[in-house]
Amino acid sequence: MENKSSIEQAPRLLDTRGRLAETPLLALLQSMQAQRATGTLQVRNGGEAFSLFFLFGHLFHAFGDGSQGEDAVFTPLAWREGDYSFDPKSKLPTEETITAPTADILAEARRRGLPGSDLSPASPPANPAPVAERQISSQAAVPASGIAPPSPTPGVPQPEAETPTTELYPLPVGKLVYESLKTAFVDFPKLLRSLSSDRLTGYLRLSGQASRGMILFYQGNLIESFYDGGAVVSTGRTAFTLFKNDVDRGEGSMDVIELSPEVVTAIYQLLTAPTILQGLLARFVDVRALLEYLQEEQIHGSLLARSPDEMGIVLLRGGTLLGAFTRGQPQLVQNADLVTRLCEDPKTRIEVKAVADLEEPASVSLEEMLSATSPSAPAFSARAHAATAAASPASSQPSRTYEPAPAAPAAQPNSEESLIDWEGLVNQLMQMADNALQNRSKKIKEMLASTEHNLDALDRTIDRVSQTSIMFVDPVKLTNLANDMRQVLESER
Repeated sequence: MENKSSIEQAPRLLDTRGRLAETPLLALLQSMQAQRATGTLQVRNGGEAFSLFFLFGHLFHAFGDGSQGEDAVFTPLAWREGDYSFDPKSKLPTEETITAPTADILAEARRRGLPGSDLSPASPPANPAPVAERQISSQAAVPASGIAPPSPTPGVPQPEAETPTTELYPLPVGKLVYESLKTAFVDFPKLLRSLSSDRLTGYLRLSGQASRGMILFYQGNLIESFYDGGAVVSTGRTAFTLFKNDVDRGEGSMDVIELSPEVVTAIYQLLTAPTILQGLLARFVDVRALLEYLQEEQIHGSLLARSPDEMGIVLLRGGTLLGAFTRGQPQLVQNADLVTRLCEDPKTRIEVKAVADLEEPASVSLEEMLSATSPSAPAFSARAHAATAAASPASSQPSRTYEPAPAAPAAQPNSEESLIDWEGLVNQLMQMADNALQNRSKKIKEMLASTEHNLDALDRTIDRVSQTSIMFVDPVKLTNLANDMRQVLESER
């Protein structure tokens, strides 16, 4: 899937063009990080030129004048003259030559006393935007890629309370399958197996006096659980166990809601995607213009508006409006007016959550989750044996089978396969992934680690390698890796 330039961080903290004598590169990097900017920063001095690439404020690649990586950052950091330009719409490269956190690079630059190091980390650049234009909060969630949250800007109002990284938001209502099922009279395992066999796409909601929970299904497969006990929101196996404990005690009631696959995927992203804009006060934002921009950028994510008395959410897929709803009016509507009206209140705060690539949610084994007894067990980790043909009717689709990862080998090998050194073979394939993908190999290695110890299962996993989407990795590289792995596998037959 082609990487798209992500959201231009608006409002801007600095001009897109300027001179390094007025705004040193160190100050620019600080602002890029604080602003969670995405795009390409080019710096020039005489005949030398360097390009630095950012994703949500994280500096991941740089090159110029025959060097790349951190060397290509520290060279221009020493410049006192030159000019710069920033393009927020540039296409990002797939290379990643910088693995150190941006904050560490900034700290090292200040330690070396490079131009701009006399400014504090939170100091604004030259010609800063008015305070009213700098409402990006320091409380944004940290994505899995390790992107650091922006630092608070002095004099800028911050959100009254820190938003937890995981939050159980209000959910949209679709087709009501079951309503107000009393937990005291429900056989919980039998209910879940029934929803799985009926290929439910939607969620099972628990409403109690002091807690609430949700189990999300995609085509009959359990993909995630959430549980809000009042103090903290739990996810994965912990949430599933707490949910199950409430049901076993007969606390609360449950509803089963059916939704479209696109909306369920959007809900999963709403609950798990990183926050890229947060704490924007509605009185400073043209929310309709912001929505238009998100649609132009074709993002996968959501826009949330929190007024003092209500909360509204707009769901987007590839920039297309999937629907909007509020806590008080949970039925999905096909325009955003329901949510944008909340922004007429100047105290409303706006945030945006988004993912770079749209992937079908992974699932876990329902039977394995039902056997879970410890609320301190690790969160979900899963793999799919085979992809489901989304365009086919449900009745004709092959069933999609999932197992937890890591999984103990369960299949009984035949006499020839029993001679294979499975540990050595899997380690060899993992090493190939490391050599080809460096620090982007984690996803492939998890797939290999959870594969059953038989050649057919490994064959299916290798087929999935070439179909996997990994940020900053060229799909051609994954195809070549899969072909190389297949040659190794053929030598074992």
